[in-house]
Amino acid sequence: MALVAVVAGTSVYVTRRIIAREILIGWLEARGIPAEVQFRRFEFGGFSARVRVGAERDPDVTADLVEIHYGLTGFWAGRPLGIEVASVTLHRPIVRASLKGGKFSLGSLDPLIEEFAKRPPQAGAPKPRIEVREGVVRLATDYGPLTARANGRMEHGKLMALDARFDPAVLKGKGLSASTGPSQLLLITNRNRVDILLTAPVKDLAVGGVAATSGNLRFSVQGPYPDFEKKRGEGKVIARLDLDGAALSAGDRRLQDFKLLAKFDGSSTGWFETLALAGDGSLEASAAGLSGAGVEARGVQAQASVGDLRWTRSAGDVISSEVTTLITAASAQAGDLSLKNTRADFGGLVAFDDRRLDLALRGSLASRGAWSGLGPARSGDDPATAALKKAASGFQFTANSLTISTSGEEVSVRLGVPAKIRTDSGGEASLYRAGGAIYANGAGAFDLKVSGGGLPEASVNARSYRLTPDGLVASGQVKVAGSFAPVQDATFEEAGDLRLANGALDFTASACAPITAAHVELGENDLDKVAAELCPVKGAPLFSMQNGAWRLRGEVVKAAAALPAFEARVSEASALVDLRGKGAAMSGRVGIAGARIDDLAAETRFRPVRGSGEVRAVNGGWTGDLSVSDLAGRKLGQADLRHRADGRGTLAFDTGMLVFEEGGLQPVNISPMAAIVASPATGRARFDGHIGWGPDTSSSGGTLTVERMDFVSPMGPVVGLTGQVAFTSLIPPTAAPGQSLKAEAINTLVPLTDVDIKFGLASEGLTVEGAQLAVGGGNLAFEPFTLPFKAGASWKGVLNFQGVQVKDLVEASPFGDRVDLEARLTGRVPFEVTPEGVRVAGGTLAAIEPGRLSILREALTPVSTTPAQAVISGAVDTVQVPLAQADTAPGEVNAFSEFAYQAMEHLAFEQLDAEVNSLDNGRLGVLLHIKGEHTPPQKQEIRLTVMELIRRDFMNKALPLPSGTKVDLTLDTSLNMDQLLKDFADYQALRGSQAVQP
Repeated sequence: MALVAVVAGTSVYVTRRIIAREILIGWLEARGIPAEVQFRRFEFGGFSARVRVGAERDPDVTADLVEIHYGLTGFWAGRPLGIEVASVTLHRPIVRASLKGGKFSLGSLDPLIEEFAKRPPQAGAPKPRIEVREGVVRLATDYGPLTARANGRMEHGKLMALDARFDPAVLKGKGLSASTGPSQLLLITNRNRVDILLTAPVKDLAVGGVAATSGNLRFSVQGPYPDFEKKRGEGKVIARLDLDGAALSAGDRRLQDFKLLAKFDGSSTGWFETLALAGDGSLEASAAGLSGAGVEARGVQAQASVGDLRWTRSAGDVISSEVTTLITAASAQAGDLSLKNTRADFGGLVAFDDRRLDLALRGSLASRGAWSGLGPARSGDDPATAALKKAASGFQFTANSLTISTSGEEVSVRLGVPAKIRTDSGGEASLYRAGGAIYANGAGAFDLKVSGGGLPEASVNARSYRLTPDGLVASGQVKVAGSFAPVQDATFEEAGDLRLANGALDFTASACAPITAAHVELGENDLDKVAAELCPVKGAPLFSMQNGAWRLRGEVVKAAAALPAFEARVSEASALVDLRGKGAAMSGRVGIAGARIDDLAAETRFRPVRGSGEVRAVNGGWTGDLSVSDLAGRKLGQADLRHRADGRGTLAFDTGMLVFEEGGLQPVNISPMAAIVASPATGRARFDGHIGWGPDTSSSGGTLTVERMDFVSPMGPVVGLTGQVAFTSLIPPTAAPGQSLKAEAINTLVPLTDVDIKFGLASEGLTVEGAQLAVGGGNLAFEPFTLPFKAGASWKGVLNFQGVQVKDLVEASPFGDRVDLEARLTGRVPFEVTPEGVRVAGGTLAAIEPGRLSILREALTPVSTTPAQAVISGAVDTVQVPLAQADTAPGEVNAFSEFAYQAMEHLAFEQLDAEVNSLDNGRLGVLLHIKGEHTPPQKQEIRLTVMELIRRDFMNKALPLPSGTKVDLTLDTSLNMDQLLKDFADYQALRGSQAVQP
């Protein structure tokens, strides 16, 4: 029996490897796990083997060498008979696993792991020492393969050491793209404390809209090793996180050359379900650049000191602490706004979990800044624009008492004192809210006041506002007074809604806003004394601005302005406005529905007219097409406006061929300067011209073409007026010498035919180079003279008689029924027109051929105080005839006076001379010297008796003046010239209507 036992034991020992192999493989295969074990050593106390688990060609686990040391237990140790594994050492194990769809798998080993997971751990059971040497884990994921190489050691159930190194990897899949460098995880346990260090370089990472490049992660933590038996993890905890990278972006937000350092120094208590942390911490972050939402910042730094930090899982993972933060930026740019030395300093309490955030912070904001939306300062800037640019070029922003509070979804911001913007030029803007939060739960209210230092005087009362996902919406009222290039000394008051979204500003007005401006700079076409109402257009904001670019859309009504360059004023204007610009550049259109234009020149050039059309701003200039009509709606012409960005431009206008007709358009309807053309006037005329301007010059010109005009002038009806006048300037009206107007006839007292007037226009008046009028078989010719434009100014001229037969002229005169004169006269009559009337000095006339003079006796009456003189009554008030001095009794006849009367009734002269001079009281004196003979129709002779000769009583009775009696007569006459001219003017006025028709 003993021999059998020895033999059996020897057989078992000799075949131990085969038995152990078959038992292990059979146990695995019984669970559906294919395996292969090749023992290298098998002896009491331990064995070693090569192990493969899984399919031969694609094993899940392989190990070149597995060393297991064990011991026997039994009654000698007071324990049941069995085997106790003391240590397991794995050499170069290779594990293939997968993590896909959120599920981890070890392939064929999954059933075995599931079986072991169902067994509760045996209390008090000894735990073997496990060591892995040069192990490899190949993990297949949804994004690509990962490979880790590790060495590790566990003793008494504790992970004492781990050195895991991850190969560089490229991962790509849904929502993830990553390229990592060699990474390492180190773990060392010393007694009851564990140190962990993770380093992971990230070349490129893109996940969930976040992207990073050239990043480095280093995380280290020192803490208590978890006591899994007592379920405790109490002890001191020290953690540090270092993170840096070349770039980190999320959407349009981007960090460049960023660094993050976070530290924690505290302690932990409790187990996983009740874990709590308490201690202090700090955070330091920096970025060379930060961009997003239209902001570019450089030199960004953040520091935070965290005190009394507490985190507990039992209270719902709530984190609370006292914090002190400081955030600075060396510079920042948002469109035309630039900031530097920006600083945010806050402190208070913070508490949060995954559901809510509670804050109670108080601190300050400060920054230097500048805004360049108006462009750089230029030497040509007007004072208001220069002051505004200076104010915007440098300012300091401060908010010294800012409180931020949150409680769950409740958020509020309050200002203990107004936030201020103080410009270097002395201006100030104050933001405040009296008696309430400036912001509360996405809404709020505020007041803003701006004044001084070149800034416009402005006040904004935002009665309410609310934040939107992309900005802000506010309702309130704004009042502005000041200068804004190119507008000076303006006022504006409006109520409405303001919207800020994605850096853009929109203002929608609730009603028409009154606007005034003392001056609007538009190059050579400035506006003065501007007043209007600006009304909103349905469905569009009144004013918009983004990145320094603005847009104005609205309807202008009741607009008025003076145009100094044109010496005109616009009023009663209405227009649809759509303008936009940035800095000094502007574009858009102004659709003018109607406007009244009045002449402001000292001498009125045109009657009030109405204009309409469209003006467009483009490429820094203006273009426009305008139509002009009179107040009755009759079209008077078309204008074309061109104004370039360099300040040069033209206004061209053309009346087209205007038709004048009775009951219709009349010249006097267009210009009072045409008052000489009495209504009704008929005919056709056209005027085309231009006004040009530039930074240092201006020009204008035009052409008046009279195709034919018939009208009544102060001299009488004018027939067939034609001609062309070329104006070299319109402001003031100027025409070069040599302009010509001709008329077929002027039907005055006597017909004037072949009228030809040559003239020019100067700034001071009308220069007539010469005027020829055919009359009485001769000519009336004016020597050159200047007719001043200034009202009431005096002017001089000379009228030359060139063989003019005055018979018809005298017959058409007011005394033509009593005086006949047949005389062809030549002479020169200088005259001066003064406010008191027409004055003549040194005029001379002479008959160039024999003629006749007849003054009816009925026109003559004796003058009792001057018995030697006779007076011709009527328009010729006093014609004095020097006679022989002889006293005549009342009722008696003076023969010599009788002879003189008869001589003037029928006088054929051979010589007639006249001297013409003005006398006092507006009278015109004419001194005539006539030589001729008495030529009555019937021959006359004197027959006397001897007794009559002796008594000489024939001298006291009327005697006939013998025919052929030689006469040498001097007549000294005077006419009431002023009254005569007035009567003539009144007479002509009756022949033509002077009323200005609408």
